[in-house]
Amino acid sequence: MRSMIGAMALGALLVAGFAFTVEPVSAAKTKMGCEKGKEYWDAAEGKCMAGKPPKKKATKKSKEE
Repeated sequence: MRSMIGAMALGALLVAGFAFTVEPVSAAKTKMGCEKGKEYWDAAEGKCMAGKPPKKKATKKSKEE
């Protein structure tokens, strides 16, 4: 009986140790492979860039009469 309790304790320690060695869930990726919220795809560079994408400039509409 005592050996069974010892074996169960050892098994619990092994399972707990394994749980901490497994890598955490990886971050969500976009279609191009960039991390969502941390990187954006820069077509001019052809790769993921750190940070948020630059805002697009608004274009002025010309008033032609």
